[in-house]
Amino acid sequence: MEGKRVHYIDNLRVLACFLVILTHSAMATKDSFGLYAVIISLTSSPSSELFLTISGALLLPTRIRMKEFYIKRFSRLAYPVLFWSLIILFIEYLTGTNTLELTLKKLVLIPFSPVTGVYWFIYTICGLYLLAPVLSPWIISSTKKEYQFVLLLWLVTILLPYTSFIWPDFYKIDGNYYFILTYFGGFLGYMLLGVYLRKYPIILSKFKAIVIVITLITIAILPILYCYLFHRELINIINNNLSISSVLLVTSIFIFFQNFGSTNIKFNYLINYIAKYTFGIYLIHIIIVRKVVWIIYSFYRTEPINPLLETPLIALISMFICYVCVKLISKLPQSKNIVGV
Repeated sequence: MEGKRVHYIDNLRVLACFLVILTHSAMATKDSFGLYAVIISLTSSPSSELFLTISGALLLPTRIRMKEFYIKRFSRLAYPVLFWSLIILFIEYLTGTNTLELTLKKLVLIPFSPVTGVYWFIYTICGLYLLAPVLSPWIISSTKKEYQFVLLLWLVTILLPYTSFIWPDFYKIDGNYYFILTYFGGFLGYMLLGVYLRKYPIILSKFKAIVIVITLITIAILPILYCYLFHRELINIINNNLSISSVLLVTSIFIFFQNFGSTNIKFNYLINYIAKYTFGIYLIHIIIVRKVVWIIYSFYRTEPINPLLETPLIALISMFICYVCVKLISKLPQSKNIVGV
């Protein structure tokens, strides 16, 4: 599926990029703003999972040879990630966030551990890229029912932590392992979900699409809101990347864009243009948000503002600055090794 332009997926890439920035734009809030902060968290929560699902939809199945696939994908990732990892280490050392000893330790561990938590996604997707050529023959030959069966097994592993609601004191399953279904669990499921949703798009009447999207979103957020209001000790178990809420939110977003994606040529051209810069924006956004926008914003902010207004504003400003930076860098020689463009 590589090389084919799908407009609604480009739209999803830009949305996922914004949601990642939104996730990291939230500033510390007073307890009175707690519920609003949860709403922002829920809104931005499917960001990384959406990227993984998009990656599956775009890259799988691959029909090129394993060596060629690895060289193509990892060369695009390795140099920009290394470049910005070094920049982040330098900034954190200069600002006193890290000692020289910790900086050197993080430097040595770059091949195995991200220098900043935000880059966990890069390391995760590298592992999934290794599996892509191995899984591609099965994806090509599998039937729709076989595919649904594998996704069903994955969903079972996602649902296991919810047993903590039923037997909270008997045996807690926190989602870090999945019993006999271990190898059907994890982030690979999102990539397979992306392939399925592109291969078998859920195209419905506008009314049915709206009903299904609203239903999925409602089912996704109710457990989290319930935990926030009544059982906060359980919220971390069900509000994580590998939760049914994330799966439902990602699926609902895909269904919405498949049925209501823009057909405006000029708008799609603009989105496609921005989409090619999303990797670079992702790489630099944590620097722009935390070291530029937060600092400037904090200087002028006199008191806490409702996160429903504050966080999206910070995210929009940050994304614009990131885009401009990446656009300017893309004009430089060897920019592909800096921002992937």
